[in-house]
Amino acid sequence: MIYKWIGTISFLTAALLLSANISVSPYGFIVFLFGHIILSYYFWFKIKDLPMFTQNFFFIGVDVFGIYRWFFI
Repeated sequence: MIYKWIGTISFLTAALLLSANISVSPYGFIVFLFGHIILSYYFWFKIKDLPMFTQNFFFIGVDVFGIYRWFFI
């Protein structure tokens, strides 16, 4: 249960950071990445929920792309 709360808090924080469009907004992608990694672990190793794992694993790719675009280009 703690994994889901960590993911939820991470997602809410990241969404607020990105929507605020302030100087630290790009760090929202890093917070999203953290939450998606936590929930991917939870869905794959703890409860074996393949659809939710797949969704979160896909979003890890989106997060990495966002990090690349905001921090390296």
